[in-house]
Amino acid sequence: MNHLKKIIAVLMCGAILSAPMAVMNAEAATFEQVNKDEVFVNQNTYVTCTLASNVMMLRRAAILLGDPNWMKITEDKCHYLWMGGMICDYTFAGTTRQIEVINRRVDELEHSGTRAGIKQYFIDTLKKHPEGVVYYDYNIPHAILLTDYDADTDTFFCSDPNIGTPTKRVPLSHSNVNLYNYHYSSVWFIKSPELHFTSGSTATSTSKISVVNETWQVTDDAGLNLRENAGTGYDRIGYVPDGTVLTVTKKKAGGGYTWGYVKYGAKNGWIALDYATRIEDKQQPVLEYTHNVFENKSSVSADTIMLGEKITLKGRAEKGTAPYTYAYYYKRANSSNWTTIQDFSSLDTASVEPKASTDYDVCVKIRDAKGNVEKKYMTFEVKKPLVNKSGVVSDIVYLGEEVTFKCKAAGGIGSYSYDCFYKRQEDDSWVRVNTNADDTVSFKPMKATTYDICVKVSDEKGHLVKYYDTVKVCPKLVNDSRISADHVRLGDSVILTAAAHGGENGYQYAFYCRSEDSIGWKTIRDFSHCTTATFNASRATTYDVCVKVKDFYGRVEKKYFKVYVRK
Repeated sequence: MNHLKKIIAVLMCGAILSAPMAVMNAEAATFEQVNKDEVFVNQNTYVTCTLASNVMMLRRAAILLGDPNWMKITEDKCHYLWMGGMICDYTFAGTTRQIEVINRRVDELEHSGTRAGIKQYFIDTLKKHPEGVVYYDYNIPHAILLTDYDADTDTFFCSDPNIGTPTKRVPLSHSNVNLYNYHYSSVWFIKSPELHFTSGSTATSTSKISVVNETWQVTDDAGLNLRENAGTGYDRIGYVPDGTVLTVTKKKAGGGYTWGYVKYGAKNGWIALDYATRIEDKQQPVLEYTHNVFENKSSVSADTIMLGEKITLKGRAEKGTAPYTYAYYYKRANSSNWTTIQDFSSLDTASVEPKASTDYDVCVKIRDAKGNVEKKYMTFEVKKPLVNKSGVVSDIVYLGEEVTFKCKAAGGIGSYSYDCFYKRQEDDSWVRVNTNADDTVSFKPMKATTYDICVKVSDEKGHLVKYYDTVKVCPKLVNDSRISADHVRLGDSVILTAAAHGGENGYQYAFYCRSEDSIGWKTIRDFSHCTTATFNASRATTYDVCVKVKDFYGRVEKKYFKVYVRK
């Protein structure tokens, strides 16, 4: 995707969608109509998620414009949008009105420097754009269609075009994108025409939540699904059998049903009250929503932990009326769905082990003896485990050279410090090279043998990971080659004899010569295990002769000779 060059593409798709250009109704559809499952699509290939998301946005725009042929907007019919990547800005002329779409990097937008700012930007943008907004997260990378925001449940909704996912409107938490990755993301939205729902329709599928305290009994023979939110589009999290009596504490309308918030077993969720009967009115209000008169002084055990560790929440109240009960919840910072760690009980601590390295929000609710409830929200970060990525520059060195450590780490918490050690394998004790934060450390071995090395890395929280390796120290390679004579007559032969000691056995030898007025070397014999070669002078002049010795590990030592040839 080329974001350095904005391309304006006029897509002449009028032959695809046949509605006349003069017909236009910018209030031709309701919220429910643009969110029918048939509106949403899966991407055709693994690389066209952005194109598929734009197709869904254009379909919803066409419905709002009253175009009956909106289903003909597909990836295949919009292939001009795809040029090995998504066109940045484009104009789509395949519906009742020409649609102008623009692209922006999220970090260029107003208020994009904070999580609260970027959240408010998307809330405000979705209010103006009932057709939705295409959001692309570069880190994954993946694109989705962001469809709307439900303020009552603090939930963003989307349709994810990923191959194999259901084609429907779902909570954003069901996708993999990070809405708050504002340094590495882009959005597409329709600049013109301005679109609206049919008068009276709203940009949410649900009404306001009303707080109640009612008793209902399930009266459907098949029982009822317990859902994570009020609507048939939400995931089923449980099942409530026929005849079950439940307390409903919240009610709201959505999707043509009246929904009730209940607790069944260990789960909280929503059931359709259309298939239940109200059997009793309770006159007392739900205590959780009464005025709170005490302070929640709860705390979290750390602001940063490492993946695999647990975070502990400590509930503590001041004032109010004892005894207290406590409930604990957590969620990923980029999610709107809370997970219950521990429902209300007398336990004043609760722990959880997060499963991903990211930012988390936590909530501690405290209820006193009079039923007053006070909440406290906190955050913590989960870092990836500490990994020791240290090593040695070379695991083969020669006596007289240095062994060099390259100290490196990833993950963990805070800055790193390193301890480097070595010892000869035949020894028991280790020798410390240094103890500091330097990333390059060296020592010079004193003996040709095998050395063990160890690098310890620790982070600011005291996590420690060790790295072990071995280095072989070879004796210095020495070229002992010789020649049979250095003064000869024209036509005489000179015998070159190669020899070596040190290094690593398995030597190979090569022989070369050149006249004093020549630039390039002539190969007499390339590397082989043969230890001799013959040099025959073709002119009466001075020659340079070179014998190279290469050991098993590829170390090469050269030795040069002068040969004087006279007539």
